[in-house]
Amino acid sequence: MKKRKYKFEGDYFEGYYKGIGDFSKTREKELRNWFKGILNYVNKFVPIKSGEKKEIIEFGCATGIVSKLLSKEGHHVLGTDISSYMIKKDKKLYPDINFRVQDMEKPLREKSNFDLVVAFDVIEHLENPKLGIKNAFRCLKKGGFIILSTCSDTPGISTDPSHINIKSPSKWKEILTQAGFHDIIVKRATVVPYLYRFHWRFSIVLPFKTGSPYIISPVFIFARK
Repeated sequence: MKKRKYKFEGDYFEGYYKGIGDFSKTREKELRNWFKGILNYVNKFVPIKSGEKKEIIEFGCATGIVSKLLSKEGHHVLGTDISSYMIKKDKKLYPDINFRVQDMEKPLREKSNFDLVVAFDVIEHLENPKLGIKNAFRCLKKGGFIILSTCSDTPGISTDPSHINIKSPSKWKEILTQAGFHDIIVKRATVVPYLYRFHWRFSIVLPFKTGSPYIISPVFIFARK
C-alpha cells in the first residue's frame, strides 16, 4: 500500500503540531533553546559555530529558528520548507533571512554549490527519502557536508502519522552511501525536551550521546560529499 504524503499547511500546524506552529513568544523561546542545544551537539562533528562562514541550505525549516541561529553565527542561509503556510510566517518573523518554498524531493530551480545541507526531522516525512537525499547531494559542493536528524526506529516511539518513512540507522547509512556520500557518521543522542522550557543553560549540556534507542533518542547523521 502506498504511503500517504501529507500536506504541511495550516491545518497540519494548527492540528497535530499546533504547539510548534503557533509562533508565540513563549514557543519561540523554547524552540530557540532546544535548537541551540542541537547545534552545540552537531558542532562536535561538523564545525558550524566558528571558523569559515558557510553557504547553507536548510530543508524543512518549519519555524525558521535553525536558519536564524545559523545566520547569527555569520553564515549565509537559505531556509526552505514545503509549507507555504510556514514560509509566509517565517518571512514576516525573520525578514533578514532568505526563505522560500521548496520540496526536498524536487531539484532546486538554480544551480547550487552549498557548503552545508541541514535537514532536522525531515527525512521521515518524505515519500521518497532516497530522492530527497540525492537532491541534497546535488546541492553540495565537493567536500561539503550534510547534517540530518530523524526519529528513532524503536517501535512505539513515534506517534506522528506523518512519519511515513521510519528506518534503522543502518538503512539510512546505506541510502546516503548510495547517494554518493562518504565519511558517514551515525549517532543517537538523548534529548529531554521539557528542560529547555526552564532555562537556556540546559542547551549547553543537552543533548548528550547515548546508545539507547528507548530514551528520546533521535538519530543524527553526518556525511561528506
